[in-house]
Amino acid sequence: MAKLKIPSVARYRKRVGGFGSLDVKHDGSVLQFNTAESCYNFDFGSGALGAGYGVSANAAVHNEAQRYWIYRYYSEEAGGFVDQCFFQESHGLLMCYDSYEKELLYISGFPYPPIQAMNYRLNSKDVLLISCEGRKLIVWDGFVLKTHESSPVISSMALHYERLFVTSREEPTKVFFSDDLDPTNWDISIDGGGFIELLDERGELNKIVSFGNYLYIFRDHGISRVTAFGDQREFSVANLFMTAGRIFPSSIAVCGSCIIFLASDGLYMFDGYDCTRVLQNLDGLIVPSDVCASAYYNGRYYLACRMDFDDDKQVGCEKGKYTANGLLTYSTANGEYTITRGIDITFMNGCTYLGEDFLMCCAGGEGGVIEKNGKLFDESLPKFWKSPETDFGAPDRTKAIRELYIQGNADCKITLSSDKKTKTFKVKAGDRRVRVNFNAKRLSLAVESDAADCTIKAPTIVYSSY
Repeated sequence: MAKLKIPSVARYRKRVGGFGSLDVKHDGSVLQFNTAESCYNFDFGSGALGAGYGVSANAAVHNEAQRYWIYRYYSEEAGGFVDQCFFQESHGLLMCYDSYEKELLYISGFPYPPIQAMNYRLNSKDVLLISCEGRKLIVWDGFVLKTHESSPVISSMALHYERLFVTSREEPTKVFFSDDLDPTNWDISIDGGGFIELLDERGELNKIVSFGNYLYIFRDHGISRVTAFGDQREFSVANLFMTAGRIFPSSIAVCGSCIIFLASDGLYMFDGYDCTRVLQNLDGLIVPSDVCASAYYNGRYYLACRMDFDDDKQVGCEKGKYTANGLLTYSTANGEYTITRGIDITFMNGCTYLGEDFLMCCAGGEGGVIEKNGKLFDESLPKFWKSPETDFGAPDRTKAIRELYIQGNADCKITLSSDKKTKTFKVKAGDRRVRVNFNAKRLSLAVESDAADCTIKAPTIVYSSY
């Protein structure tokens, strides 16, 4: 009697070649399987999924701080330089904490609009130059706030070759500059202060920055460069970049050898001469708006803004009212980036306090620092990565997913989806073999984790087809 031969079914192994970056611009049908069509709160830079950026408390940052700087001054009594935390609290009042005096003090008895500040050496004394919308130049010398009524009403300011250059909402076509070596003297004269007026189709003057050897004025629809080395009689202006869209001044940050900013049509990198689009694969995720905050810290550009994740989920701050719901971090060295979802950041500033470097932020109305910790203060942020659909190169065959091998140091959930069904598996930390039994011609894979700290390596999928 002949033996019955049961034909063996060939099994194939599909190794996901490292978890890849996010691409929301292109259709999923043209993306590689290891590219993410949705991803947040994971860092995928290494090919494994790790904790993304979050916010934590820090003893140097008062929890009521909405905006924050370090004022550094020389104290003869202390016998050296002293760091003073200077910040604005939720009602607009100005406060400071002196690391030598060990006192927390209210500086102002009435509220100010959101402020900007910078350190300066004025008349052999360390001071803090302060500006805010609708106000003139304010100087803090560690004891008294003094308003200099001769200055313009300031919307942005930059120090350049010992002069203070400012823009003003009251006269939005002019750049004003102070006297040489004296930012409190705004008397207009050939040897003192003055202004430069720019009247062309690039629009109003919104933000001024010092970069390299030049001043750059960011306007509604373009960028102008001012050459201003010393003698104002030799000042000159050149118009550079121009766009039909709008440039959002709150997104502008000097990032080492370049300036990065957000415009109506996406993110740009500016090297002082030319503008280049960057992260075009995120077009559609970042909502173009000046309701944002930006900073440069430790080789990365940070942009807190509104993001459209195009799903029905509510993560973190999205469960209530918020200004921003996303944070982009972008490495100017290698182009790697991360997306954090569910944190409402309204201000960021890189600081050094008592030798400690940190990126201060105000998240949800509370002062903290940005760190790669996967949390919003004490709460872990939910993490998500999802691939586009794939047919494994055989569109006419049904794939029977048998097993999945995955390694990680934290619990996670794996979800397989097709146009007809979805199946989710809970996976414990460690080296795991997951029995799947999922059939589809096209399928996608998603990974979720609620762990604050995690490392999840790309899986191997075992399947047959018929």
